[in-house]
Amino acid sequence: MRAHSNSHWAGGLRAELLRYFSGYSILGIIAFSALVPWFVANFVGWPDSADQFSAADNIQAFWALATTIAIVSTFAGSYLVTRESYYGTLRRSVVMTGLTHLVTVKYATALVAGLITLAAGIVTWGASAAFTLPLEMRADILTPESWRALPGVVVASAVGSLWGCSLGWIIRHYYATTIATMLIPLAVELPILANDPEIGRWLPSGALAGIASLPFEGLLRPGPAFLVSLAWLLAASTGAVAVLKRKEF
Repeated sequence: MRAHSNSHWAGGLRAELLRYFSGYSILGIIAFSALVPWFVANFVGWPDSADQFSAADNIQAFWALATTIAIVSTFAGSYLVTRESYYGTLRRSVVMTGLTHLVTVKYATALVAGLITLAAGIVTWGASAAFTLPLEMRADILTPESWRALPGVVVASAVGSLWGCSLGWIIRHYYATTIATMLIPLAVELPILANDPEIGRWLPSGALAGIASLPFEGLLRPGPAFLVSLAWLLAASTGAVAVLKRKEF
């Protein structure tokens, strides 16, 4: 019985991943995983100013910008729900697999998809950024010391993907969820974080930035930032459960 349940769960995860990677939308997600760091890079003036900083500062800047891919991972997590809502197939999926199973599988797939999005973003954005850096700076970024920053970036992206999945279940509208997962973090939360970190560090994006130890003054340390992120995730998950209990498909 347990083997059948595990097989059913694995099959659902595989089906969700195949749906996620089908069509041309995945190309847009990969493109955004490179474009969002470049957008923020232009906002902070890096790598144009890279020659004015030390190797350690440039390494920190590179991984700080890589952390912004978590925004795209958040969208990826929501996309697993909003895509089906957009095409009107969500009700059929609920009927075929059961709501509890579907929600569980989508959260698990969101986590996997978010990490895949992060990996694609680091490769595509990192490769494009490397062309703008002097050779010695490229070598600095590839050192083992540089890659010590990766775990924080991974955790931020993982939390972001689950946060996005919760927003997808709550909002259930493709365009509105896209605004919530990508536009608001870039157009609202990022400026607040840059200009008033005492407030910005408590916002979802600010908490994720703290997890990854971004070079903004006033951010929370990784441990407390992770707890704040978990609080946001718990609030969103609670909201998703409340919506699912009272909403008809």
